[in-house]
Amino acid sequence: MLANDIYLDSIGVRLGRRLDLAEAAADGRYAASEHIANGLLGVTVSEDDHAPDLAVAAVRQALERSEADPADVRLLLHASAYFQGQDMWTPSSYIQHHTIGGGAPAVEVDQKSNGGLAALSLASAFLAACEDTAAVLITTGERFCLPGFDRFRTESGTVMADGGTAMLLTRRPGFARVVSCVLTSDPSLEGMYRGRTLKDAPAAGDKPLNMRGRKADFMRRHLSDLEEISLRIADGISGCLQQALAEAKCEADDIRRFVMPNNGQTVRWWGMLAEMGVERERTTWEFGRQISHLGSGDQAAALDHLLRTGQLAAGDRVLLAGAGYGFNWGAAVLEILNVPDWAAAEAS
Repeated sequence: MLANDIYLDSIGVRLGRRLDLAEAAADGRYAASEHIANGLLGVTVSEDDHAPDLAVAAVRQALERSEADPADVRLLLHASAYFQGQDMWTPSSYIQHHTIGGGAPAVEVDQKSNGGLAALSLASAFLAACEDTAAVLITTGERFCLPGFDRFRTESGTVMADGGTAMLLTRRPGFARVVSCVLTSDPSLEGMYRGRTLKDAPAAGDKPLNMRGRKADFMRRHLSDLEEISLRIADGISGCLQQALAEAKCEADDIRRFVMPNNGQTVRWWGMLAEMGVERERTTWEFGRQISHLGSGDQAAALDHLLRTGQLAAGDRVLLAGAGYGFNWGAAVLEILNVPDWAAAEAS
């Protein structure tokens, strides 16, 4: 999808405290072999703030950085991957209540780790049909904690991190222009994280989810297709990325920074990027390995980091990429129009 006159106005981020993963490996919480193989160094942890509260804090920062009127927000989209603090509840409305208020619809986007990019694509399409003063607020909030989720062992290939993000999209020119957005999927792979049967109620929460167990069971039942499945997952994000580049009429060499999910280096897409000639230095690997995987919030947090650390300038193009259970993939190309004052102040 080509985006016409859709802009990023501001970003907000609230992360938990940083925990050194060497400590978690030393005391047995994180498998030492995975620590070495994945190459991740730290993870952000929130002991007190729940996922929606982290999103609220991020929204407040985004509003402080913006001159937009909260009354102009026509839609709030909240993306998340894990439990939001209560069953049968609407965290999107909670976030709206404690930030912008108003009567705009508040909607949840559930594509797990691809939720942030799914929300960006949906927001861009929605804004295209709105008046010039309209805005859309995109939020993410994640907190992965015991007893229901073991951030070190529930999933493989990464460590799950706590944090909230917010992005304000507008029709008025902002610091970046959304050039293209792409969403793709392969639903034939949904069984990888479903397990063999469905349930009558959510997990009791007395022991951590075992996502890697569901995946291992799926793989055992498809032993003859393992390489094909692995390639389909890698090709999914690769194809989505290539489509976003094509729609933006640019090549990989034209991209200043590739913002990838904060997963370990065992994940196949790092090799895919190398095959495309994209060096690790052009990605957000070094930032991501310090905080680990924020579920649906990796892309917004990394973009904020690139701006605040002076790694982007006017004219640069950035590619955001994501992947979520389902399987779903997302990619977007942004063009940096200027470095906003709030970022320049920290970068100087």
